[in-house]
Amino acid sequence: MSGDSSSKKRLKIAMVIDSYDDCQNGAAISTHRFVELLRKEYEISVITTGDPALGKIVMPRFYVPIVRRIMKRMNTPLAIPTYRKLRKVIRGMDIVHIQFPFFLGIRSVRIAAKLKIPVISTFHIQAEHLAMNAGIRSSAFIRYCYKIWIKRIYNRSSMVICPSKFAQDELKHYGLKVPTTIISNGFLPMFKPNVVQRDPNYADKFIILSVGRFAPEKQQEIIIKAVRISKHCNEIQLILIGEGPLRKKLEEGGGDLPNPPVFLSLSPEELVKYYNMADLYVHAATVEVECMTVLEAMGCGLPLLIADSPKSATKQFALDNRSLFPCCDVQMLSERIDYWIDHPAELKDAGERYHIFSQKYRIEQSYEKLVEIYRNAEKKGR
Repeated sequence: MSGDSSSKKRLKIAMVIDSYDDCQNGAAISTHRFVELLRKEYEISVITTGDPALGKIVMPRFYVPIVRRIMKRMNTPLAIPTYRKLRKVIRGMDIVHIQFPFFLGIRSVRIAAKLKIPVISTFHIQAEHLAMNAGIRSSAFIRYCYKIWIKRIYNRSSMVICPSKFAQDELKHYGLKVPTTIISNGFLPMFKPNVVQRDPNYADKFIILSVGRFAPEKQQEIIIKAVRISKHCNEIQLILIGEGPLRKKLEEGGGDLPNPPVFLSLSPEELVKYYNMADLYVHAATVEVECMTVLEAMGCGLPLLIADSPKSATKQFALDNRSLFPCCDVQMLSERIDYWIDHPAELKDAGERYHIFSQKYRIEQSYEKLVEIYRNAEKKGR
């Protein structure tokens, strides 16, 4: 992918990420995808928790007591950085790439600095994610998280990768001083328009799809409430794909609909079918640094309806106001859904426009940008 890479040094890169195995958050999924691409040309060591595997250095794991149950259900442990083991691995690297801003990342940055090895960081996690999942309603907590992350990791990096302009602006707002670049997480080539056989159970239904963790910041309950008051409620089949601690609550919340929501957990290959089967993709999340599922939906030519949240980058993908609704506004979301059901020709046109628009976010383009960042950091670090 990177042109004349065969004549260049085969870089040794450490990917530092607390949760990697069977983890459903966007950061882990994105890291998996880039690692798979990078391993075709470079030597990648993933420093993380979980089960031993080739090219993986395993650290002990732990769970924060007050959110232990949620962390276990979402399979997102934190790593206990074992100093000697970590130093031994990092010492042989050309680049250290930090994915999560926690203890493992902080210690990895310290070691890399002592060894004069360049550090690249990616801003995947907002402090608001932590606050909402822990049930913390405190702006002071959010400011404190950013203060620590920026001081201990981001401002000690050679470059910080931001998945969106919104993410870049957030870090600068909280005091980031080092250079940044915007690189989308991108979407895989498999996410493209396909003619699929619609499930007979949904043959006469308008299918609304939403994909993501069943967690507080994703706000799937807003979609359920909007469907309930839609004038087309009897025609709508809502399909929610993901895993997470709020699944039971969401199932109970949608149980009284004429067509109760369908809950699924699917592989990426199976997911492509549902993106192509659906009529409209609704994303109600209030906190996002980008959102890969929206990229995937666009790649498959699925029209979007997105929450306009001040703490979410996802609104950047809306092509016009018909694809936006005020954050957490059930009435306006319901009205937007009804609009699209009432205007099928416009809906079809929107799907085609979104597919064209999506092509600038293909993962191949993001990969090329990432490799360039690595090469430049390695040269400067010599």
